[in-house]
Amino acid sequence: MAAHIVIPIIIIIVVLIALIVTGYISDPLVDIPSFIIIGFISYRIFYIIIKTRKRNLFTYVGKIGKAVDNISPNQGGYIMVNGEYWEAVSNENIEAGDTVVVIGMQGLKLVVKKSNSNEVVV
Repeated sequence: MAAHIVIPIIIIIVVLIALIVTGYISDPLVDIPSFIIIGFISYRIFYIIIKTRKRNLFTYVGKIGKAVDNISPNQGGYIMVNGEYWEAVSNENIEAGDTVVVIGMQGLKLVVKKSNSNEVVV
């Protein structure tokens, strides 16, 4: 579990030592903290990119959410599913605050329907 942070730290330390030995770092008090900050920011950016690439959007099908906006067949709106806001469309009228179930996807929009009280989160 901790390997995802330990490996970049080891790489940063090795590169810093190599830069000091070869003379590329003239002022270690400025260059080393800058290198660590830039390295950490780069690591977090790549980590977020890789993490989001693995997300399968079809895992939302069957999830229960809550309508944030009024949704009608002619006009979509926003819902909240798993703590995230998603644009949604529906073939029926859904009021803001209603519980909805994701039944599919249409591009990057979720297709939803009103939830019955006996439906369970999948």
